[in-house]
Amino acid sequence: MVDGARDFTTRLDRRRLLAISVAASATAYAGTAVAGHRPGPGLGIATAPNPHVFPLILAMSLDPSLPVRLLPIAESRDADALFASGEADAMLAMTYVSAQKRLAGAVPDLRLHTLTTWRGFFQVAAGGVRGFQDLKGLTTIVSGPVGSGRGGGGDLIFQAAARRQGVDPVTDLQVEYLPIKAGMQRMMSGRAAAITVPSPGSTGLVSRSRTPLAAAPAAPFTALDLQTIFSGFAAFPVDQLPLGGLHVSDRVLGVSEKRRQLEVVVEAYRDAAERLTADPALYAPVVAADYGRHFDRVGAGGLSAPLLARSLHSGDLVYRAERPNPALGRDLRAWVGEVLDRPVGADFVVEGG
Repeated sequence: MVDGARDFTTRLDRRRLLAISVAASATAYAGTAVAGHRPGPGLGIATAPNPHVFPLILAMSLDPSLPVRLLPIAESRDADALFASGEADAMLAMTYVSAQKRLAGAVPDLRLHTLTTWRGFFQVAAGGVRGFQDLKGLTTIVSGPVGSGRGGGGDLIFQAAARRQGVDPVTDLQVEYLPIKAGMQRMMSGRAAAITVPSPGSTGLVSRSRTPLAAAPAAPFTALDLQTIFSGFAAFPVDQLPLGGLHVSDRVLGVSEKRRQLEVVVEAYRDAAERLTADPALYAPVVAADYGRHFDRVGAGGLSAPLLARSLHSGDLVYRAERPNPALGRDLRAWVGEVLDRPVGADFVVEGG
């Protein structure tokens, strides 16, 4: 996706980027305080504290006039009320989480507009664990960024991956649900055999397990790549899955000004994703600084800029911004349907060039 030699004519040095980031965050916060719960100008995008939001945060820092309002939520279920009130127009989320909302009627007009994240989920496992078969009868943790993670994006893909490897996650595994920090502590103390966690968290946990500390595990952890488990989809790149995307309400597509804002934001997101991927050392500190300002209020805690940069450098985290086409849409719906264990209709995807 990214040409590392691309000429970024608007590239700024770190100091100027951070200054813009601070100013943009202050402006956004002030606008929220004045507007309260009334929908404000710009596209309202709800998102939990997950990797989907990193390029959007960077895009907002690079262009404080971007027509967007970032609406931080602790868990994906919190978006339902924002859509119902008209505060949210769109959502950055797992493709299968948004499809589930549409199928369940929680947000019945929610549709996938742009795929954005293609890699990032791992099962971090203790020594000797090579797959789900090795986890039978052992404690396995599913984590959420703030809450327990039950029923969330990590839980759904964990269960689908287990089924792919012939394991019933309900009867064969001892599953516990914990916020990510508590789950990582359980792993480091040796009281769990594996944990489902997205990058950059997975990258950091494996690194911590290799550090010679008194609290370190007896053997270093490994990261089992969940992307490689789901084979058989010719439309996907090797070792990548259409994990996340920008999902929009039909009312956005039906209003010319909202649709214009959507196209502006999508292009800015795509550009920011390319910049972040091409030069993580430059842009990861900007994302980390603004991430805290947006998500501290929902209890998400901080983001490590060096860890984010390392995840991007290693390929644990991959961004691609792509509009679905008919060929991609068929495999996408098949994969989402497998994760949800129910069919997903063609009307879930907004196809475009």
